[in-house]
Amino acid sequence: MSPSAGPGAALSALAVGGGSEAVIRGELVEGPEGPTFVALRRLRWGTPILTERPLLLVEADTDRYLRAEGADPRLAELAEALGDATRLAAYVAFRQLHERKQKELLALWRDGLEDSDATARAVHAANRQGIEEFLKDHPHFKQCVYWNHVILVSSIFGRFGLVNPDGSRAVYGLCSHIRHSCRPNAAWFTLRKGFPRGKRMLHVIHLEGIQRREEITVSQLEESILVQPKALRSLQLLKCQGRRCGCPRCAAGNEEEDERIRYLFGKLGTALAAKPPTDGSTALAQECLQELDRLVPFSMQSKAKAKVLLATAFGELSQRAAWQQDNKSANIIRWTGLDAESQEQRLKDAKKLYETAGKDFEYLLGQDALPILERMESGYAPVQDQHKVLAKYMREKEPDEDPSAAAGVPWPEQAQGYQPQLRQPGMPPTWEELFKTKA
Repeated sequence: MSPSAGPGAALSALAVGGGSEAVIRGELVEGPEGPTFVALRRLRWGTPILTERPLLLVEADTDRYLRAEGADPRLAELAEALGDATRLAAYVAFRQLHERKQKELLALWRDGLEDSDATARAVHAANRQGIEEFLKDHPHFKQCVYWNHVILVSSIFGRFGLVNPDGSRAVYGLCSHIRHSCRPNAAWFTLRKGFPRGKRMLHVIHLEGIQRREEITVSQLEESILVQPKALRSLQLLKCQGRRCGCPRCAAGNEEEDERIRYLFGKLGTALAAKPPTDGSTALAQECLQELDRLVPFSMQSKAKAKVLLATAFGELSQRAAWQQDNKSANIIRWTGLDAESQEQRLKDAKKLYETAGKDFEYLLGQDALPILERMESGYAPVQDQHKVLAKYMREKEPDEDPSAAAGVPWPEQAQGYQPQLRQPGMPPTWEELFKTKA
């Protein structure tokens, strides 16, 4: 986002409409625990890493597969007897794919996968055992579907499937191999509007970027879980994915750091809740955000919200310390509060907070960020306007504060016969200095 663009500006073309070109800045490499996705080159914060369509997308509503017009009426009966419409819906969706796409999906279950991947082995064994026991009890369903494909497609979804925000499930050729980390360096969002449905978009969210050949990771846990101790994070991941977390942050097991993160978020919330905001409360909030950026060095919605609240507080302080127009008819302006340099710095900080928070929301939420960015614009616009006025004043300081004047070099206005009205150092700017129009 350029400095002149507010947080409510339109998202990138990729975020809004999905884009027409694929983006791939990573590749799969074979590791001791299976393929991992690594960066092809150094990537800065905010860089798009990958856009990918799903190999197979299964909608949350299973009836559209099992009870659709023209569907085999035995499918609904089979799903009821099986007690699991989701697995059967995935199989029906798989059968609707082109033969080439079917082969591409089945290729994910490569030879030797079960030998090297304990999770894949357990998933496949559970699916096979469940289907075999079901067919023993319901032999009249044996010819209803091709059960080997039911087992395999269910196993692929169990090992590589991802759940989208709208409840649909999908399998991807690359995204499905990106591993979880409690200190992720990337985040994705899924397109829900436009074409194609289920398209995933991956961005760098680590504040220091991603180094070449570094593994690209995402968080598959709720953000609120990421700030919890290791034991709670690991337990939640075990519930979601059936395996414990082995990311570097969990491997380090720094309990003091986890406790510090929770403490700082609490302290940050208290500082931002101060009404009215003060120089002390905003300075404390700024310090907390800076330390949190060191401890959790990646974009988070909670930090983005804190940035917006802090920027709002800066804006309120600036309004109290800005030029006060006492008499519009007489064009009288009174200066209160900070000096011009400090006031400009405060406005710069507020603008930066709004703009970086806008980017955080965009990378984390995609299309869902648009309503948030539109609301943020109402706070950003006055700060930007104040900064423009103050920046103009700072550029038009009296000649004796300009190095060229001290060296005897006349200003362009002086060379043209223009003589600005000088004022005493340290005094507030006059109306003419702020709003003068030059010939």
